Amino acid sequence: MKIVACSITREHDPCQTKIFKSFEKINQYHPSKKIDLKLKCGNSTMGLSEYYNNCIDNYGESCDYMILVHDDVDFINMDLHYQIEKSMELYDIIGVAGCSSPTIGDVNLWHLMSHKQDLKGFAGHTCKETLNNYHITVFGASPSRVAMIDGVFMVINCAKVLKTKTRFDEKFKFHHYDLDFSLSSNSNRLKIGVWPILIDHSSPGLRSFNENWKASNEYFKQKWITK
Repeated sequence: MKIVACSITREHDPCQTKIFKSFEKINQYHPSKKIDLKLKCGNSTMGLSEYYNNCIDNYGESCDYMILVHDDVDFINMDLHYQIEKSMELYDIIGVAGCSSPTIGDVNLWHLMSHKQDLKGFAGHTCKETLNNYHITVFGASPSRVAMIDGVFMVINCAKVLKTKTRFDEKFKFHHYDLDFSLSSNSNRLKIGVWPILIDHSSPGLRSFNENWKASNEYFKQKWITK
């Protein structure tokens, strides 16, 4: 079983990224099951959707599963390889947190698009806003079947994604790319789930709606609200 991980960063030195250090640690722990990290460095213009599509097209046929992950993530699980293998027995795409039965509205963030009881999974955070203290936000049960996942960490079954020609909409540079990909995957009958993989994400999450977010949100609504 071969796993490729893809991430993109503005850093010019890959060794400075949290994700590089995390996979280095995982691969040292399991040298016989190394995960191949493809890290695009020094990027300031390419959107996540375009980059992830390039990864799927370039590496999808040569690996079984592909991790799509932000560069400020560290994995607590040292058995990541095993967890992915087990998760793919049930699902075609997984994340760590998401929701079932999302409703598209005026403000489209996955944790605001479902009732509280429809939120699933959990995620860990260490960031300056919490004085670098690690805390875990629990949304609901995991493993669970969901309709939408947070894009901070996603794993795809490459054969299934390639067969259904599921891709990211490159008009989404950063915001909403994960929501759109989830809905496209549902349309293509791919099963999405959350899995108990614990991460440490160095971000407090979205704190304000800037003009880029608002424009992305409008396009997302126009694309999906009538479907």
